[in-house]
Amino acid sequence: MAKSKTSRKKRKHPPVMITVNSKTYGKHERAARGSWKKATLNDAMKGHSERLIGSNLPAKLILDALVTYRTNFKGGQIWQKLVKHFAKQAKLLKDYSVLGIEYWDLNQRYPTSKILSPRVKIEAEPSSSILNITVNYEFSKRFLLRKKDITHFRITIIVMFPDFISNKISTIPILLPDKQLNDEAPYSFIVQIPQGASSYLACFKAEACTGDKIVEHPGHTDKAMCLITSEVW
Repeated sequence: MAKSKTSRKKRKHPPVMITVNSKTYGKHERAARGSWKKATLNDAMKGHSERLIGSNLPAKLILDALVTYRTNFKGGQIWQKLVKHFAKQAKLLKDYSVLGIEYWDLNQRYPTSKILSPRVKIEAEPSSSILNITVNYEFSKRFLLRKKDITHFRITIIVMFPDFISNKISTIPILLPDKQLNDEAPYSFIVQIPQGASSYLACFKAEACTGDKIVEHPGHTDKAMCLITSEVW
């Protein structure tokens, strides 16, 4: 005798539907995983999930340190990029590190290169507990032609010293003197390395100004912000 098909358990609420786009069936709707029976994860998926969860901590540590300086520069996919960076290190069984983070725009919709090309040189002297920093930049001619009301730029260098073991971070912001558009001289200064620090991650922020005021247009078309360079010792 043929076995009769067992009916699925009646649900009090309809299943959550999601839209997927597969190569076989194209774009279509289906019930989310776990709607009819408990979803199970294989070892590879469990490992990937655990790495992502663990990688949230170092990524959050860095983003939290930048919150104060992003009040007028929000959005972007930098969170996802940081999590992916640290998850890759976890997969290779490496300690979390900022090494490899260089010229990452905080919001790729508003790349730094559309406004200027920063040249930031940082030389670490751990034995003397100092960073020797030189900052200069070259403006985008297209930007200056389009924004003729801009008189100068305000530059902030945010140096972060993360400790991923204790999940703590020291942050030192340096607001440089306003620089006129025709001023090509570099800025040089020294930052003290906090005791016990073994790495740094520097963020570059540029804000266009008219007179003594920062230009505030909708969007971030007159601003740039990027994680510029990092080092471990």
